[in-house]
Amino acid sequence: MTNEAKVGVRVGQTAPAGTYQWTVFILSWAYDEARKILDADQYEYAVSQIMVLATEADPTHSVLCSVDAIEDFYELREKHGVLGKINLRVFFHLDRERRAIVLLGAFKKENNGPTPDGTRVTMRRRKRLYCEGAVSVPQTSKNNPGK
Repeated sequence: MTNEAKVGVRVGQTAPAGTYQWTVFILSWAYDEARKILDADQYEYAVSQIMVLATEADPTHSVLCSVDAIEDFYELREKHGVLGKINLRVFFHLDRERRAIVLLGAFKKENNGPTPDGTRVTMRRRKRLYCEGAVSVPQTSKNNPGK
């Protein structure tokens, strides 16, 4: 598994719901996990929810999506509708310096309790790797690499 991120959307691009205020970096782990638990329609729905977050001034306090703080990262919570019985959690870190939502992972929650410790440890490790520069981040501006 490679430690790399891809760009989902970029700050300033026009979106159906306005203009993106945040770039979205998708870690390869997050992409792989989402594709394993979601079919094509469900995946597209999850992508649309992340795109909505990217249009908001503060994605950690979304007015349109259900977002909770988990330690020093966040989870987007989705269930029902196109997801059926899947109780989806998409974990992300907000990189304010790069003005980026960094997707850390996706998880199919199986219980009604708190996020399992193992999942927290995994997301914490991925966030640390990203923050330490161990994840290859695409250049998003010609004049400012990695920003």
